[in-house]
Amino acid sequence: MAVLTRAEKTRQIGLWTDALAKVSLGQEYTIGARRLRRADLAEIRQTLEWLDAQPTVEDEQAGRRLPRFISMLPGRRF
Repeated sequence: MAVLTRAEKTRQIGLWTDALAKVSLGQEYTIGARRLRRADLAEIRQTLEWLDAQPTVEDEQAGRRLPRFISMLPGRRF
């Protein structure tokens, strides 16, 4: 079941791609006594892969969903 529209998915992918670019420039830095640590690079990549695989509401309305695989065993009915 899709939870994102195509516009929302595109926006989320854009935000996470921006985060990936910022982390690639520096994952952690200190200014004076304050320290900033950004999210893990692996977490950002995993989220981008997950978002990319998610169908949108428009995809489901058009009948384009993620493929559903079933096991085909001789002699068994599903």
